[in-house]
Amino acid sequence: MMRVSEVIRRWLGWCPNRHTMNAKARETGQGFSAGSPVTKNPGSAGSAGSGLSGGGKYEHTQRGTLIIGAVSAAIVLILAISLFAGFVWVSGMVVAILVFVLAICSTLTVSVGGESLRIRFGPVGLIQKNWPLSDIVSARVVTNSWYYGWGIRWTPRGPLYNVSGFQAVEVLLVSGKTFRIGTDEPDALKAAIEHATATTIR
Repeated sequence: MMRVSEVIRRWLGWCPNRHTMNAKARETGQGFSAGSPVTKNPGSAGSAGSGLSGGGKYEHTQRGTLIIGAVSAAIVLILAISLFAGFVWVSGMVVAILVFVLAICSTLTVSVGGESLRIRFGPVGLIQKNWPLSDIVSARVVTNSWYYGWGIRWTPRGPLYNVSGFQAVEVLLVSGKTFRIGTDEPDALKAAIEHATATTIR
């Protein structure tokens, strides 16, 4: 039966007998060193599925909170007006378009693993893009200007893929081109890219 300390460690990443457990792990050769790619990153509010999995794969989904809130409010407003003033086909078309926007732009999932860096917009994944890790030279944390906006944008530093906030990771390719991926955990994404590219055979 699983011990209470093990349950706490799995859920919180901490336990009262941590030093004892680490010592036992070292004796059995099953411990993990600091910075191991299997260490979980808990992520931040408004995000899900972040961290490096047991296979060294990073995956993180950021929600576009403002986009979701604004579009959802517009849908509710249109439906409320239609309820009292009568439903017309134009209202139905607008609602359908707004639902489509939520389906493709409400989230941005970034994953690093295998042989590529991948992004996917929305839960349905109609907009996706990937870059071979062997083509990536470096990655750095940057802050976008407010006027760059959200979605898929062209900036002086190349394409920007973003759904929320101003933080991003700028990636430099061997071709000399750059692009930016918006994220609410830039340091973790940068580290994941550097770890993956360092272990990729070019």
